[in-house]
Amino acid sequence: MTEIENHIEQLEQTAAERALIADLSTTPKVGIENARLADELRLLAAQLRTLQQRRACAH
Repeated sequence: MTEIENHIEQLEQTAAERALIADLSTTPKVGIENARLADELRLLAAQLRTLQQRRACAH
């Protein structure tokens, strides 16, 4: 596994953890913030995966 793949997996894992925290939160503000962070982390992971795939096709 490449370094970038490790980073992508870390981002996806952290996003899943934040989503779980958001779901379990008893404080609306904490839930909203963690849900937002989970969304941003998933988006970043998806963008990195797309860049990785494009680079693989270019070589």
